[in-house]
Amino acid sequence: MNEKNENLRLKEELKDLLRTMKGESDAKSLEKARRDFKGLLSRATPLLIAQAEQELVGEGFTQADLVSACDVHLELFRESFAETEIEVPADHPIARFQKDHRLILAMMDDLRNTLRKVRKKGSFNDAREELDRAKILIERLLDAENHNVRQENTLFPLLERHGLEQPPAIMWMEHTEMKEDKKKARMLMEQAGKTDFATLLDLLEGTALRLLEKFASHTLKEKNILYAAALDVLSGEEWNDIREECDNLGYFAEA
Repeated sequence: MNEKNENLRLKEELKDLLRTMKGESDAKSLEKARRDFKGLLSRATPLLIAQAEQELVGEGFTQADLVSACDVHLELFRESFAETEIEVPADHPIARFQKDHRLILAMMDDLRNTLRKVRKKGSFNDAREELDRAKILIERLLDAENHNVRQENTLFPLLERHGLEQPPAIMWMEHTEMKEDKKKARMLMEQAGKTDFATLLDLLEGTALRLLEKFASHTLKEKNILYAAALDVLSGEEWNDIREECDNLGYFAEA
């Protein structure tokens, strides 16, 4: 079977399992479907997964119908995330960049879980405590833009000086996209109590999920492409310069 036919077959298998996961109510059957889906994801490219999901949206699937699939994506990411960290000395700039990834991921997970709690409360009045927590987390995520600023002002220019222009350009573009999502989340939070509860939660949860999925993909690119390339081309003196400039720029709060 050629690659094109194999991809078509794999995409149809993905769609079949997503249909099963949408309609399944039995816990054991759903868990089996999730395991099967996880196995398929390990063989599929991100593009193929996106195409399968988009075709299902054309069939009438909603964002909520695809949340279970997104959770499986993120489960796979966390496994890969834990296994693929680059081993460097504790004072190396990459060690701090990777620590930032862990901290930001925890904040994004906390935001999704907090928004789920808001939805369960059923109204803005009953969810005041959870809404306050969500607001704090969104502000912390905006503060964590400091991570991107440090990379854009230290690592990226040195890579460009070594002739590696495209990887930093792609990372910078994704930084901008994620910052816009954070700003959108802040704007949506300002509508709490002023608009329909369920509609606002749909928009907030959708934004939080999109941000988390973008961040998951982005961090893997940074580790597997950007940091790997930087370790190949940058000198020890250049890494010392990066560390000193990062110290000058400062770091976002961990809690």
